[in-house]
Amino acid sequence: MELPTPQNTTSAAIVRWYESKPQEHRPHMGASIIGHECSRYIWNTWRWARPPRFPGRILRLFDTGKREELRLLEELQGIGAKVWATDPQTGDQFRVTACAGHFGGSLDGVAQGVPESKAPCVLEFKTHNHKSFTALISKGVQQSKPQHYAQMQVYMHLMDLDRALYLAVNKDNDDVHSEWVHYDRDAAVALIERAQRLIDATEPPEKIAESKDKFPCKMCNFAEHCHGEVAAAHNCRTCCHSTPLDGGAWKCEARQVTLTHEDQLAGCALHLMIPALVTYATPVDGGEGWVRYKHNAQGVEFINGNHPGADVAVFSSRELEHSPADLMPQVTQIKKAFDGVVDPFADFVGDHPDDIPVKVEPAKQAAKREKIRQSAKAMKGFA
Repeated sequence: MELPTPQNTTSAAIVRWYESKPQEHRPHMGASIIGHECSRYIWNTWRWARPPRFPGRILRLFDTGKREELRLLEELQGIGAKVWATDPQTGDQFRVTACAGHFGGSLDGVAQGVPESKAPCVLEFKTHNHKSFTALISKGVQQSKPQHYAQMQVYMHLMDLDRALYLAVNKDNDDVHSEWVHYDRDAAVALIERAQRLIDATEPPEKIAESKDKFPCKMCNFAEHCHGEVAAAHNCRTCCHSTPLDGGAWKCEARQVTLTHEDQLAGCALHLMIPALVTYATPVDGGEGWVRYKHNAQGVEFINGNHPGADVAVFSSRELEHSPADLMPQVTQIKKAFDGVVDPFADFVGDHPDDIPVKVEPAKQAAKREKIRQSAKAMKGFA
C-alpha cells in the first residue's frame, strides 16, 4: 500500500531552517527591555540565566519585523523626509550606550522633515497584531506599550533629540499608525538609573509574583528558573566570580583575566553558580570555590563547585543546569553511587536501565525506575 504524501512538509522545513540558525545572547542590557515591568526579567536576561531558545515561528516573526523596517524607511523617503538608517560617522546602525557600556541599544533610524515636524527625530518601528494595534490607537504608546515608550525615551536622551516618531504596522491588515513621543528627561534618567542598579546587583531582584501560574510569570521564559524548577545556565554571567567592568567588559576574579564574549558564553571548570540562581535549594554552607545546598522540598543536600572528599554529591554548574529540581534526589543518589562519574553511567543506563540497583519497596519500583530514567536523561547533558 502506498503511504500518503506528508502534508505541510515544506512549511515545517522553513520553520526548522530558522531554528537551525545560531541564537546568541545580547552582550549588553537592551534599551528595548528596560521598561519591562519585572526587574528580575531584565536582570536574568542580561545575566544569561537561560539560553535563547525561540521557536522557528517566532524567529520568522522577528524577521518580518526587520523587513518591515526597511519598508517604512523607504516610505518615509517617499513622502519627502530625509532619513538616516545608519550613522554617517560609522556607517553602521545608530548605537547608544550608557552605564559604562553595559546598557544601550540600536535605533531604527533618524529622520528630518516629516510632515508634522521638520525637526530631527528618533525613529522607532514596531509591528502589532490587531488587538495590540487597536489598543495602541485607543490608549497611545505610553499606556499600551510602556516598553516601547521607555525605549524611545532612552534613545532620545542619549541621542540628544527631543522627539521620536513611532510608526506601528497592523500585521493583520497592513494599517499604519504614527504617533509623536516627546522627550521626558525625568523618565529617561529614571530608566538609566534603573539599568545601573540592575547592572550593579550581584543577585536577581525579587520575583514579581509568587507563583509561575500567575500573570505575568505564566507568560515568561524565566518562569521555571525563578520558581524553583531548574537552575540557571552555565556561563560566566551566572558565576560568582564574574564582575562587570568599564567599557562593557567583564572580569573573572578567580582567574584574574578579562573575559571575551566567547569566554563568557563558554564558562569554565571554576564556575560557581550564583546561589540565588539555584532557586529550588537553600545554601547551608560554603568555602573557597564551593557552596553546599539543601533542597527546599526534598531535603537532600548537595554541593556545587570543587570539593574533593565531600560527604554528599558534588555537581559542576553545567550538571546543575541539566538537573531539574524534581529529579535532584535521584540524580544525587546516582552520582554518589557512581562516584560522580557521569559519562560511563549515562552509557550504562542507556544499555541496561532495568538493572540499576535501587533499594525501594516493590510497589514503588516502577515509578522509581522511571525517575531514574528521567534522571539519566538529564545527566546526559552534563558533558
